[in-house]
Amino acid sequence: MKKTLILLAAACLLLAGCVGETEYEVANYQGELAEGQETSDYNKELFYRNEKKTSGADPFVLDNTEVDGYYYMYVTSGMNFCYRSDNLMDWEPMSNALDNWEYDEEGSIVEELKVHWTDIWAPEVVYDAETELYYMFFSATPQADNSVKGVVEGNAKCQPMVAVSKYAYKDFQLVNFKDAESCGKENLHTYSTSKYPHFYAKYFLFEPEVYMTFCDENGGGNEGRGGYTGGIDLHPFVDDNGDKYLFWKIEETPGRLCAVKMDNWLKPDWSTAKVVASATYYTVEDWNTARAGGAVETVPYEDSKIVCNEGPTVIQHNGKYYLTYSMNTYVDNSYQVGVAVADSALGPYRKLTEEEGGVLLSGGLTGSQEISGTGHHAFVTVGEQLYIVYHRHDDFTVAGAARNHAVDEVKWLTIKDKDGNDLDVMYVNGPTCTVQPKIEAYSDYVNIADEATVSGTEDVSYLTDDLLSTQKYGNVTFMENVKETTIKETTTFTFDFDSAKTVRAVMVYNSKLETTSFKNISKIRLICEENGEEVIRYIEDVEFSSEYFQENDFDGSVYYITSGAAAYAEFEELNVKSVEITVEVPEGQESVGISEIKILGK
Repeated sequence: MKKTLILLAAACLLLAGCVGETEYEVANYQGELAEGQETSDYNKELFYRNEKKTSGADPFVLDNTEVDGYYYMYVTSGMNFCYRSDNLMDWEPMSNALDNWEYDEEGSIVEELKVHWTDIWAPEVVYDAETELYYMFFSATPQADNSVKGVVEGNAKCQPMVAVSKYAYKDFQLVNFKDAESCGKENLHTYSTSKYPHFYAKYFLFEPEVYMTFCDENGGGNEGRGGYTGGIDLHPFVDDNGDKYLFWKIEETPGRLCAVKMDNWLKPDWSTAKVVASATYYTVEDWNTARAGGAVETVPYEDSKIVCNEGPTVIQHNGKYYLTYSMNTYVDNSYQVGVAVADSALGPYRKLTEEEGGVLLSGGLTGSQEISGTGHHAFVTVGEQLYIVYHRHDDFTVAGAARNHAVDEVKWLTIKDKDGNDLDVMYVNGPTCTVQPKIEAYSDYVNIADEATVSGTEDVSYLTDDLLSTQKYGNVTFMENVKETTIKETTTFTFDFDSAKTVRAVMVYNSKLETTSFKNISKIRLICEENGEEVIRYIEDVEFSSEYFQENDFDGSVYYITSGAAAYAEFEELNVKSVEITVEVPEGQESVGISEIKILGK
């Protein structure tokens, strides 16, 4: 790769050749797929790709860049393993962020915490400016304590817990809610130790009796959990007005998502607690109606046999609250992300229909043969771009519990909701496993295609709408919002800039469908301004990497194409006034679909 780029730079200085007197061929690099490689090389100066860079499920990303310049990602792995990155694309392992022990005055480990903890799941961290502390929320299962008897026996599976640290990446200490020095006098728990004598009860975020009462009043939740009601996937959320909330899933079937307003990060206001979503139902009202024996419409994209909603995340936009969550089972490709919307943090929420884009992220909708299990996730805003960080299976064919993280861009669309009103909804340009432009905040080159006047066909606006057409099996009504530019004959698309721009690469995205796909761009012409004169430079036959296609041996026709794939050419900086891109319709094919064209420059 390095050698290739060095040769490219040298060749660009000399130029590869010329046609006539005014057109010069430009040396360029299109990614290299060497023999034995499954994925092509690419230039990290311009691009990134979702590759297996980490291990662990349930990724959460804390944007700590204003404090120390880093993003921190916490995953379900051991004692809440932590990675960090200064650009959201390249990650380095840090440590087990959770220090799972307490120490006495002499520095010895307190014996009661020197036990085996399991199911340490889904850590999320929030920084509080008032206390200047980081709070890590997670769930864990302590070793069974059968030495004492109370109103419950056995272990306490999947208990909500919280740990605190002065640092984002280390030294998180469990909070002891029976110790004022650990939790603060105002946050002390007052439950009866005769009813709940187990050593671990004081480390649970929710007071046992209060939480059990809440769950009993909202569908139950004690069965098979050793008497202590479980709770997983805790999500701290801060409203734009500064109010604090905590979302979580009751660890019991059916999958119910709950929320409570927090007086502070260690003290829930239980008078505000409520169920905000229940698996297979559009609203909590529908769930209550069904519980009372009434007939209601259920959510078609949620599996009624699995009955799972988990991994809640909340994001605010344009006066609305969007509750995103994972559904179905994590071990196969049915695991995907759904969306509900409300006018306040505590709801009531309504899950969006398929026509409204209710399924936000799904390997199944893209028909992917590389990506599956796209679920538990977090959102990160980088400059003016919004990204979703989510997990996926290590191996599409095996699926199961082995997972790693991926990052894709999220865009906002304005659609008509089921009642005919305008509603902003999210759309993910993914999931992808293909080469994509670097996050703009960390790149010297950004997409400037939308700054140009574009011509070529009547529907050229789809070429620069920043929406990748990836869902082969998405809802037909919703996908009317994400169209491709269609051509039926050889077409040249022209991008004219008001003034010359520094251009470094051109990307052309393929159709999501095999029947309208194409394998190369015939020609790219770059009309440049050099020393006050117009000079035309060109690149011929820019090919899509063969890793993105599966072909029939007998006729070379495409029977599978990877969604979100682009053919690209990169070159030394050129001062470009206009870009012309020529695409041909393959012989024997009626049409070609082009999802997007990106021009990376300054």
